[in-house]
Amino acid sequence: MHRYQKTISHRLQISGKGLHSGETMDAVLSPLPIGSGIWFQRTDNPGARPVRASWENVTDTRLATTIGLADESVGTLEHLLAALYGLGISNLMIEVSGPEVPILDGSASPWASLLKKAGIATLQAPRSFYKVTRPFTVADDDGCKSLTVEPADRFSVDCEIDFPGYVGQQRRTFAFSQSGFVSEIAPARTFCMEKDVEEMKRNGKALGGGLDNAVVFGENGRVLNPEGLRFKDECVRHKILDFLGDLSLAQFPVIGRFTAVRTGHTMNQRFLQALLRAPGVLATVNPMAPSKAGGFSFPSLTPAHVLPPM
Repeated sequence: MHRYQKTISHRLQISGKGLHSGETMDAVLSPLPIGSGIWFQRTDNPGARPVRASWENVTDTRLATTIGLADESVGTLEHLLAALYGLGISNLMIEVSGPEVPILDGSASPWASLLKKAGIATLQAPRSFYKVTRPFTVADDDGCKSLTVEPADRFSVDCEIDFPGYVGQQRRTFAFSQSGFVSEIAPARTFCMEKDVEEMKRNGKALGGGLDNAVVFGENGRVLNPEGLRFKDECVRHKILDFLGDLSLAQFPVIGRFTAVRTGHTMNQRFLQALLRAPGVLATVNPMAPSKAGGFSFPSLTPAHVLPPM
């Protein structure tokens, strides 16, 4: 994993559609100094407070991960957060002119390319991380969905999915490396069935979704995108991407061997909240407290939001 804190060398801006709102939004990414962490700021609402990208600020996990303070929220964070996690960027301000981060092509690759284009700056401070000291598992009542972590010397995740009728069963193991993330995980796009898109749109969701930002399956598992799949197992790779983005809300990287079975954003956050509250499971190495710098006032975190049982 990345041993030093990083940010970007130059401020960058991009516009794009929100997956669920369908609105076109601007996202501006700016460097922050040592110890700052990752922050989001809504720019369309005067007086909106910055919100830290933290598990304590998660407010919704239906179809995407959303964080917020009071009435201010920013959603569909996971692809950008996965890119930050994969490239080791730990200090950044993201200003968004709407309720979502732009979906771009439905993967993390455009974000990774933009961040590398802006330049990745290594800061002269060690990065804190968590090291798993004993096995820990969270599962649903019938055991069909579960997340387990065990002690290990490096980060890896073994992910299994099962979507009968169109994707079927897929399984992949990813042992972390930056190059592996960029080439094997970041390009994998979000996916769904055509009939699910129609239902989501009737319910006011996925209003910006289409073949340009998602893999869409028709009847009998036929891929509707003209270009087809980027990988034969693109769907399970995308689940790993989502997991990395959700795991980044721990704020420090977690070193351990993860096993994810049929998980999604809700299970990811249930697991993360339970893991960080469990006594004796994680050891903190090279702790770095958040700092104030550059005239930016960091607000206090809100009380932890506990997700309801599945």
